[in-house]
Amino acid sequence: MKEKPEIKISRDLTDRRSNPTPQIMTVTELTTDRLADLITKRHRCLLQLRNLGHKQAELIAQGDMAPLLRLLGAKNQLIAAVQAIEQELNPFHEQNAEARAWPTEEARQTCAEQADQCRQLLDEVMQLEQHNEKQMTLRRDQVASQLQAAQAASTARSAYQAQQRSTFQGPHTKPISTQANIDAVGQQQLDLHSEV
Repeated sequence: MKEKPEIKISRDLTDRRSNPTPQIMTVTELTTDRLADLITKRHRCLLQLRNLGHKQAELIAQGDMAPLLRLLGAKNQLIAAVQAIEQELNPFHEQNAEARAWPTEEARQTCAEQADQCRQLLDEVMQLEQHNEKQMTLRRDQVASQLQAAQAASTARSAYQAQQRSTFQGPHTKPISTQANIDAVGQQQLDLHSEV
């Protein structure tokens, strides 16, 4: 009786929206062509993430929140795609890399170079993410400070207006302290004129 090959569950990223059910992939389908295809997909996703990271930094500096939120939504989709690709790459990590049968040495070298580029891109994406997070925190703190200053100014203006209303009781009434000062100044002027 024949032995059944080991079965792994995988999702093809290109069919994820149109066909959400998992596809069956046997160990014999873990070919170098499939590996190269997954590395290429991961490379494209990481390039897009890096480009979005640079755009995110620009939007943070501009304080343009609506496009920033849309960009973050697109980044989340790319991150999910990279995670799905990583899951599909897991069986290849269990293989002996030297035992893989590549169609040509050039194909093996190209895949290895692209895998190295993916590691560099991932490092760059992570650094951009940390930088952007710090910039967002600074921006948040600046906005909070501006809001506190505006609130303090509003509170001071309200207190000044309330004080002005309590000082002047009506349109024809002058405050007592102000009237007394005017009487005292007027009296001094009279005294000065009478001495001359």
